[in-house]
Amino acid sequence: MKNIKLRIVYLILCSALLLFALFMLAVNLIIPAHFVREAKKALISEAQYQNRTIPYTDDGSFFDDGWNDTEEHFLTPSIVFLELDNANQSSGWNRDAYRLEKKLLEYYTGRDLLLNQCYTFKTDKHHLIFMSVQEEQDDWEKPYAYIMYIDIGPITRYIVTLNWAFFAVLLAISSVMCLLGFRFGRDIEKEAERQQTFFQNASHELKTPLMAIQGYAEGIQTGVMDAGSAAEVILEESDRMTELVEELLDISKIDMGRQQLALSEMDVRELLYDGIRAVEPAAAGGIAIVPDFPEEPVMVSCDDTRLRRAVTNILSNGVRYARSELRLTSRADKRHVTIRIQDDGDGIAEADLPHIFDRFYRCDKARGRESGSTGLGLAIAKEIVESHGGNIRCESNGRLTSFVISLPLYKEVRHVFKRNRAGLSEPK
Repeated sequence: MKNIKLRIVYLILCSALLLFALFMLAVNLIIPAHFVREAKKALISEAQYQNRTIPYTDDGSFFDDGWNDTEEHFLTPSIVFLELDNANQSSGWNRDAYRLEKKLLEYYTGRDLLLNQCYTFKTDKHHLIFMSVQEEQDDWEKPYAYIMYIDIGPITRYIVTLNWAFFAVLLAISSVMCLLGFRFGRDIEKEAERQQTFFQNASHELKTPLMAIQGYAEGIQTGVMDAGSAAEVILEESDRMTELVEELLDISKIDMGRQQLALSEMDVRELLYDGIRAVEPAAAGGIAIVPDFPEEPVMVSCDDTRLRRAVTNILSNGVRYARSELRLTSRADKRHVTIRIQDDGDGIAEADLPHIFDRFYRCDKARGRESGSTGLGLAIAKEIVESHGGNIRCESNGRLTSFVISLPLYKEVRHVFKRNRAGLSEPK
């Protein structure tokens, strides 16, 4: 996945060049050739109308005397008639009218050109399709001769302008797409690096309890360890590995967008008390849990199972690092309920605060492993809270550490989920 942003940019540029090449082919070859064919058709059709003795080009058949109609082409109104005398010179009334016609006559007289055949004559600004015609006159001594031509030069000049306009538009679009592609590729690279780091960390976290289980199992097998104490360690490491696997599965579901919430109306106080009961055994060693909740119910719409887990994860983290007290407060305003979980531990360094919710991140990595932390609990809590339309932040002054959760109240949460309904069920 390295340099994928550059690959995306190259792909966009190559696609743009290919598109421009195809456009140039179509505009500069196909379209002019089409107009040349149409001009020739218009000239032949007009000649057939002026002189019925000219055969069709399709099958060589002749017009009969009763034919008095002509096939109209969209270039027929563009036909210009240039009369000729016997010397193939322009007639007196238009001999000096146009320099273009002078050049055309010079070209015509200098070559042995057949009657009733279409030819091409180009100058810097003009592209003529012309045909010389003679009509036999019964009462005239000499045939009536003239040249018919159509100038498609304005069309070809317009095509050149169109080329530059298309190139400018394509350049602007390609530049924007390259910029977006570069950013998109950079995000992909970051996500790939994050996934790689995730798998490396997961492998490492799984390897630690597995090595412990293997070591103690070998100790039992060889008889160098007491079976009872070794079995106790094996069970502890197994529980730790089971917890880690469950958290990895949760993370996987979150990343794949498969974490669906079954919403129901619930009192926040009930959620918090459930979390307290879940961590009370861990706090039995001298950590006092102090709840401070309002007397009136505070209703939110939530998936109680998942939100309870988020609260429990944060409480477990607080119990793990608190010295003597873990305080819970809940306050509600007109639109939100704010939950604050505060411990009196050693605090969190300012450099660690931006990363506190990163996966597998530990402020004290060694102590984290010793205390059973996987580094995923806070990350999962953050994902769960945000999936409920809320937010979570961490505050620390070096002495106290607080995790602050904000959730929309039940009457407001409906509007939140209307904007994020993918994968969510309606409130019961």
